[in-house]
Amino acid sequence: MQSLSGQVSREEVIKDVKLYLANDWNLKEETPEYFLLARNEASTAVHILLALFFWWLAFVPNIVYHFAKKKTKKILK
Repeated sequence: MQSLSGQVSREEVIKDVKLYLANDWNLKEETPEYFLLARNEASTAVHILLALFFWWLAFVPNIVYHFAKKKTKKILK
C-alpha cells in the first residue's frame, strides 16, 4: 500500500516538473531525492546595454549580470 501512495506523490511531482519545463525551466539533474531545475532570466537587451555603456571595464559587468540572473529550483520527490 505504501508503494502505491509513493507512486501517486511521484506522479504529482512529475506534473509539477512538467509545468516548470513548460515555463522555460531546464531539467539540470534528477536524483532519487529531487529534481534540479535551472534557468537564466538575463535579458539580451540588458546585455547589449551593459556592453555599450561599460565596454571599458572589459565586459565584467556583463559577466556578473549573466551569473546573477541564473536561478535554480529544487523539487523534492
